[in-house]
Amino acid sequence: MEQQVWVRLAKSLLLVSCLFMMLLCLAAGILTVMTGLGGHFSAIKAIAPPESPLRGKHSAMVLYGSGVSALLLILVLLSSISVLRESRHLMTSAFLGFGCLFCILTVGATWIQASQQQVDTSLLDVYDELYEQVLRESLLVQREQLQSMHETLQCCGKLRDSLPRTDMQGLCKNVEERQDCVVVISKALQTHWTLAQVGILVSLGFMVQGMFLSSFLFFSLPRGANWVRRGEYSLKNASVLNPDTPLARLLPHQTAESKRG
Repeated sequence: MEQQVWVRLAKSLLLVSCLFMMLLCLAAGILTVMTGLGGHFSAIKAIAPPESPLRGKHSAMVLYGSGVSALLLILVLLSSISVLRESRHLMTSAFLGFGCLFCILTVGATWIQASQQQVDTSLLDVYDELYEQVLRESLLVQREQLQSMHETLQCCGKLRDSLPRTDMQGLCKNVEERQDCVVVISKALQTHWTLAQVGILVSLGFMVQGMFLSSFLFFSLPRGANWVRRGEYSLKNASVLNPDTPLARLLPHQTAESKRG
């Protein structure tokens, strides 16, 4: 009886974990959309040269976020169905899914720690290169690109550079407040990295909990712990019984006693 209580508690915890993982899946999807279509990333990627490593890293980030969101959704559905259907095979698949996603999230956390500074530097280098090129050559195409970026990011140049008033009006058109673009981009990136790291760490915690709960539920069946009602009734010979036979006659011990009598 006590073991059944622990099994029911494990089932409830796993279902609650699935609910929170669904919220994490939604958050990961939103963060991925922000990475792929957000103003800061899209504005800088649009002016990045084709050979820039930033394009490949940006695509890898979007692909990684999309993959994690999809795997989280699949894992939530698999874990929920395995609990509701009380299936050992599905529970095994859920355990393997928790383990695989744990490894994938660990790789993502390690990559962020190793490449965060490099990605930030690449983004700022793209802006600095365009900014300096406009100041030196003042080409019309690059000037329009820089102006469009300033409108998107709501910033204007670098405050340490004292631009002539005419240049400032041309580059900062439709910008309400002049802010340093380097500072604006750096703050946006820092917020983005913080959200990604927090999401990965929380997800890792749920993966560890999911592996523990799914393994406990898997090994509880062969040791004889009935989840709720498995094995309580024996309807093997129900087809040969009279329809009016009481339900108590279908119990295994009652059948054995009637045979001995």
